Amino acid sequence: MNFDDLRFMLAVAETGTTLAAARLLRVSQSTVSRRIVALEEALGIELFDKRRTGYVLTEAGSRLLVPAEMVRQSVDAFSGAVDSLSREISGTVRFTTNEVLGTYVLPSLIARLKERHPGVRLEVDTTNILRDLAGGEADVALRASAAPTQAGLVGVRLIEDYWSLYCSRSYAARHGVPKSVGELAGHALIGIDTHVRSRPIFDWAKETFRDNEVLLRHNSVPAVFTSVRNGVGIGFYSDFIASGDPELVLCFRPPVPAAAEIWLVTHERLRQVPRIRAVMDVIKELVREIQGTRSAVQVASA
Repeated sequence: MNFDDLRFMLAVAETGTTLAAARLLRVSQSTVSRRIVALEEALGIELFDKRRTGYVLTEAGSRLLVPAEMVRQSVDAFSGAVDSLSREISGTVRFTTNEVLGTYVLPSLIARLKERHPGVRLEVDTTNILRDLAGGEADVALRASAAPTQAGLVGVRLIEDYWSLYCSRSYAARHGVPKSVGELAGHALIGIDTHVRSRPIFDWAKETFRDNEVLLRHNSVPAVFTSVRNGVGIGFYSDFIASGDPELVLCFRPPVPAAAEIWLVTHERLRQVPRIRAVMDVIKELVREIQGTRSAVQVASA
């Protein structure tokens, strides 16, 4: 038998007609009639005396009324327990991202999760290697990459991250802020080895920066960011990472495409798991907030 049919039996017994029961259950009258017939056939018992004025419980139906109500209550309790488990937000989430994004996103992510979902714990893998989410190496990834193409992965593109030339506030106070390629002459430039990664922004720098003005070259993006922020010279910085940082001053953005896309990725088998959704929702929220504060500090004209 279909235990869900007991709802229809109890509704008809309570209201006395299939029409009233249909209104109570928010289904059609024909559905109620069909489900009563199906229940009677499954039990091999006539539950109602079907009269023109309505449905009246037979003796057998009356004897089964209380047990039917007990079954419904048990089923409702079971459904409630299942729903509670599905909504419980706790457990471990294995999160992976690269060193640059991790440095600026992780502190806020951890703080907000602790406040909002104290039952969620993070295992963080900070690496520039794209972990195999389909193979179970991580649950959630925040990537500066192209759209995921591996089978089973689902993701959302959060932003296009443009890179611009920046300097620190202390450097700007000492040397001024160049606002065009022509004004770069005489400034200390920070370069990056082009073999590290092939991007239009690095190709533009190779063609534009004069060798005698490149003070130093790094072989990693985090090292470039650190030198720029510490006032060594002028170099590239992610607009996304620079957003709202009072120590950074925007010089200008070169006429090149976005340096990267920021993607939030998980596997389709995990996308509806409450703890996974909670972590992804917080990350999306943080990125929106950072985007909302995109106002790199300019040197005052005075």
